[in-house]
Amino acid sequence: MAETIVPFEIDVAGQRVIFSNSKHMENVDAGSVNLVVTSPPYWNLKDYGDSDEEIGAGSYEEYLDDLNRVWDECYRVCDDDAVLVININSRRSKGEFYPIAFDIVARMQGWRFWDHNIWYIPNALPQPNAYRERLLDNKFESLLVFTKGDGKSYHFSKPRVPQKYAQADTRDNKNSNGRCLGNILRIPAYRPPNIKSMGYHVAAFPEELVAFLIESYSRPGNIILDPFLGSGTTLKVARVMGRSGIGYEVHEEYRDLIERRISENWEVPDWKDLDILHSATMKTGTGKPRKAQFAKNGKAPEINLFE
Repeated sequence: MAETIVPFEIDVAGQRVIFSNSKHMENVDAGSVNLVVTSPPYWNLKDYGDSDEEIGAGSYEEYLDDLNRVWDECYRVCDDDAVLVININSRRSKGEFYPIAFDIVARMQGWRFWDHNIWYIPNALPQPNAYRERLLDNKFESLLVFTKGDGKSYHFSKPRVPQKYAQADTRDNKNSNGRCLGNILRIPAYRPPNIKSMGYHVAAFPEELVAFLIESYSRPGNIILDPFLGSGTTLKVARVMGRSGIGYEVHEEYRDLIERRISENWEVPDWKDLDILHSATMKTGTGKPRKAQFAKNGKAPEINLFE
């Protein structure tokens, strides 16, 4: 077993990376964070590396208790108008269904549950063989939105897209900035084989998802926290969008990967690409922002992945 890590910090392109357990975030001042965006480790599912500090290796109750300690620390370091967004999926183990998103909401303390949005994954993997003919394929993950305040004072900037059927809509009160995307975001998943040998984290979530949340719930110059940094996606997007990121990660062996990932070329997507109504006319291929970065970095486009 790995020894408990000694906290240390590095700076990558102006983004703070702290190698320590986020159940104790002494390196972050109370009330200093504006937005938390994170995807916590799954319970009893993925092997993220060798660390005694990893959350999710014990019982389900221990997993939820450990997550609560992290959410409590997030509450302490956030300002009074902060927002916390948790990307999470349910889990099925040994014939039992574990509604992790529901249980996080039920156990949350301090934070006010404000909204439930959906990440729709059109090409998600089918159910395992044991359930393939007994369950519908799971095509979504939850985006749980919590506010620290009363829900009236947090920053919110609603991303909009051109109205697809504007000429057919004769209303006089249409928003000149376009139509709201809604609370279902369409982001396909790319799942290349042998991902660890290619140097990519086994459970990185997509840049487009992080960008949408940062655009919606923060301003340029704000401080963004990810208590489960993984490969560094949140800080990569924060850098590109002019925010200051702080990320906690227990796996020191991810250091080189995190440094590379935060510094990668990337462009904020066209919000139409995340939109259900525009999805029928979406472009695909290497010209999209997520894939184009690899051409700029001299890497093959297939190695970028997310859950």
